[in-house]
Amino acid sequence: MTDISKPRRRGRGARKLARETAATPRLPTIRYGIKPVEVVSADQLETIHQASLKILREVGIDFRDEVAIEQWSAAGAEVRGERVHLDGEMIEDLVARAPERFELTGRGPNSRFEIGLDTVAFCPTHGPPNIRDLEGVRRFSTIDDLRTVNKIVQMSPGFHMASGFAAEPMDIAVPWRHLHINHSSLVETDLATFGMTTGEERTRDSIAMAEIVYGSDFLRDNVVMLGHISGNSPLVWDSTMLEGLRVMIEAGQGVLISPFVLGAANTPADVAATAAQLNAEALACIAYSQLVHPGAPVIYGQYSVAVSMKSGAPMSGMPEVSLLNGIVGQLARRYKVPWRTSAAQSSGKTFDAQSGYESATSYMAGVTANANLMLHAGGWDEAGMVTCLAKLVADSEQNLMMATYARGVSFDRFDEALEAVGRIGPGGHYLGDEFTLANFEDAFFSPKILDYEAFETWELQGLRDMWERSRQHAQAVLASYEPPPMDDAVREELDAFVERRQSELSPDVV
Repeated sequence: MTDISKPRRRGRGARKLARETAATPRLPTIRYGIKPVEVVSADQLETIHQASLKILREVGIDFRDEVAIEQWSAAGAEVRGERVHLDGEMIEDLVARAPERFELTGRGPNSRFEIGLDTVAFCPTHGPPNIRDLEGVRRFSTIDDLRTVNKIVQMSPGFHMASGFAAEPMDIAVPWRHLHINHSSLVETDLATFGMTTGEERTRDSIAMAEIVYGSDFLRDNVVMLGHISGNSPLVWDSTMLEGLRVMIEAGQGVLISPFVLGAANTPADVAATAAQLNAEALACIAYSQLVHPGAPVIYGQYSVAVSMKSGAPMSGMPEVSLLNGIVGQLARRYKVPWRTSAAQSSGKTFDAQSGYESATSYMAGVTANANLMLHAGGWDEAGMVTCLAKLVADSEQNLMMATYARGVSFDRFDEALEAVGRIGPGGHYLGDEFTLANFEDAFFSPKILDYEAFETWELQGLRDMWERSRQHAQAVLASYEPPPMDDAVREELDAFVERRQSELSPDVV
């Protein structure tokens, strides 16, 4: 059996870091104060919308799942084998049943936040099979690495939720992996998280584990987990994902519907036509979620990258992807469904300038398009093949900065600030003014990892570059970690569930 480690109390060291972390509360619900960018006109948006409906009506979309086919057929859709043809009226009627907003919550005291058309939330990466550890070594991820990621997320105020499989534990047999991923999310963090939705059985295990921790009554009335339902573009939804969708929705939990766009590989080599295809895919599955249960909490998702015409490799941070974000944001607001994009995604092979440039572009494209869930907002590198621990803490700080930008301009102290202009007058300075002294601590965002010292000071402090500062910050965060409280009886029941399910599942059957 794989060991389920018991919590170990640490945190005597790094008191300064602990005080700084305690002084920065976890991000609450962030409401947009900036207007969303609109990259296409109303007429062009309608053209894309109508093209999506035409695809669903004339080309159709595969639902490779017997239950879904029966449900679509009973609802009056035209079904030919696995191919479902959907008319626009049915699609729009079903999509209209999806809620404009809903809340997620963990078990922590400040873990409740809202997902809605006017909000933004940040979640770290999930899915990479490799880790870049704090020594800079790239290797397969282990369960201990996943626990490390979750500890950093728990101690980092820039994350609203945990991501579940933030680092794939390759040392755990595949049939058991979902149990340990869920276990780490529920134990190492007290945040809402992603459950595992690769099939009915694994999703039911995810729900059962959440019920142990939260209680079945609480789970019926609160969303504590999202299920990531990933499409097989072009135009396929398979049984593995659809089974997971149904289990999540039936348990009152939320789902993230994500077509998987590799521009020019599984969508046309054209931004507008790609938008039409991915929108058709998203609409079909959002509609299906509401066919399963009207009012089920759902997020319009998309993972989008351009594909290099030289190598076939995915390229992050490309201008076409930024434009696609803008279009998806406009479409989601048209349908009144919250939407997701990728935040700090990078194709960089190390935590270097490329990683930073691409991540910054992705962040700004998402926030200026008013994305509601910024997934992969922490640690993502090498086109999703690596979770970088140093980048994880750097991205967390960027999340705090993006939240400040997203809130927009405040006029709360405008009149007081203008009075200072009258006091200082021409040629003066504001450093000693009473308004500055009263407000300097929160007038501007003050990063802890980014460096603004003079060159000489930076040199005296050891010439630490961004990698080294982030690495040391991550080490200090981990030194200050203490597991969130959990009732001993609950922990014992959770551990016993994992041990029992492992004994029932063969480690050799994927």
